[in-house]
Amino acid sequence: MTTEYEIDTEPQTDKPDRSAKSERAGGSERVLGKPVGAIISGLAVLRALHRAQRPQRASEVARETGLHRGTAFNILRTFQREGLVAYNERDQTYSVGIMVLELAHGVLRTSGLLDVIRPEMFSLAERVGVTVALAKVEKSYDLVLLDFVGGGFRVDSYFSVGRRSPRFSGASGLVMAAFSGATPELIEAAYGQTEWFRQPPFEEYVQRIELTRTRGYALDSGDRRRGLTQIAVPIFSQAGPLELVLTAANFSYTMTEQKIAEVAEAMLAFADRMSPELGRLRLD
Repeated sequence: MTTEYEIDTEPQTDKPDRSAKSERAGGSERVLGKPVGAIISGLAVLRALHRAQRPQRASEVARETGLHRGTAFNILRTFQREGLVAYNERDQTYSVGIMVLELAHGVLRTSGLLDVIRPEMFSLAERVGVTVALAKVEKSYDLVLLDFVGGGFRVDSYFSVGRRSPRFSGASGLVMAAFSGATPELIEAAYGQTEWFRQPPFEEYVQRIELTRTRGYALDSGDRRRGLTQIAVPIFSQAGPLELVLTAANFSYTMTEQKIAEVAEAMLAFADRMSPELGRLRLD
């Protein structure tokens, strides 16, 4: 696919392929072992429930996953017994259970995020008066929200931990387009599918990418969410690749040019402080 607009990109530093059968650690090859089919099927069931817009019957889960109906039913019943899946007797439907939230909290607790980065996020949010969100960069160029703090605005309509952000939309999407190593073809192909309140023309979007690279942060003044101004900065690992994206947001009427400059400066300083700390985190 060719693109009319030229986007300069730098190759993304190679990351380990988690689907591979082995990976190198400290110069030696570590064998990951043979995948367990039952676990893969179970995860497929959980993902199907997660993606669904409403609770699902066993037959719907089987159709979505490609599993035999009896296999899907047995997996669902096992997960129900263990608390990972909830069952509605009246409708005979299944949904993701509360236990999954407990497991997700365990990820945050053991990752080091709550000890290393969250205190800094609180400090930043209070100092400049914004809501601050931290997202993990995925190999698919999606962003997964890890945490958010601050009372800049009512956040429940915009943020929920574990939620994936659409590719390349808003301030965080500009950071991804500018620093993730995504190809121009991928950016243009995905751009038409992104979510915006007011989507700028792609030519203008390309200009914003270049501006983001130049000044080191991205700005979205109400195009992604009506009435909401967002600023985003990249956080790189010491090895070079983009690992996290930090986004600050508040109502646009509070975000004057002076305020935007103040917030951006504080966020860039935050990113500089946090980059050396990423080695202490376990976010894979």
